[in-house]
This record gives sequence, C-alpha cells and structure tokens, in this order.
Amino acid sequence: MKEKSRDTSFSKRFMAAMTLFLVLIAIQTFSLELADMPTWLQVVVTLLPVTPLIWAFVLFRERYRALDEYMKALTGEAFLWMIGILCFSSFIYGMLAMKFALPPVNLALVLPVVFGGHGLILQLLIWKDNGQSN
Repeated sequence: MKEKSRDTSFSKRFMAAMTLFLVLIAIQTFSLELADMPTWLQVVVTLLPVTPLIWAFVLFRERYRALDEYMKALTGEAFLWMIGILCFSSFIYGMLAMKFALPPVNLALVLPVVFGGHGLILQLLIWKDNGQSN
C-alpha cells in the first residue's frame, strides 16, 4: 500500500511540474511576442520554463533512488542505450554535415528525445525480460 501511495504522489508531483512547464512556455511565448522587455529580462523569461524541468528531474531522481535493484538496473540500461543512440546518431549527423548541406537540429529537442526514448527503451527491456522469464 505504501508503494502505491508513493507512486501516486510521484505521479501527481511530476504532472504538476509538467503542467507548470507548459504554463511557463505559454507565458514565455506571449511575453516575448507582446511585451517590450530589456534583453536581460528576455533571457530570464526564455529560461524560466527550465525551472519545472529541474523540479521534474529531482522528482525522477528521488523515484529512481526508491526503486529496487532490478528496476534500477533496467533504468540504468535504458539510459545507457539512449545515450549510445544519441551519441552515435549525433556523431553520424555531424560527420554527414561536414560533407553535405543538412538542416540544423534544434538542441532543445535533446531533452525530450532522451527522456522519451528512455521511457520507450525501458518498456522494451521490461517486455523482453518478462518474455524471457516465461
């Protein structure tokens, strides 16, 4: 029962962080479009949505530390796979970009790709592991 309560608490706090992130993105967009601000304030407004992402990372880290050894191992392997995929694909893209005209890649996409890819890979590892244990 305690585990279920911890899962619910994590989910609620994580979703609150993501909701705050989306609200701050909207505020950022409207502020930069509609308000005449000095450059330093534009920088602050632009970076403001990062704060709930940091909060979400802290929540994820707390949740990770509470996992059992099996899930920690799978989570670590999923991140290892994702880092490998990201590193090799960015290296390949960079090598191709040195020889061919390629469109630029927005670095703001790295964070959602890593965490989204990690979640997908973790589910695949769990699925594979469950299939082998039967």
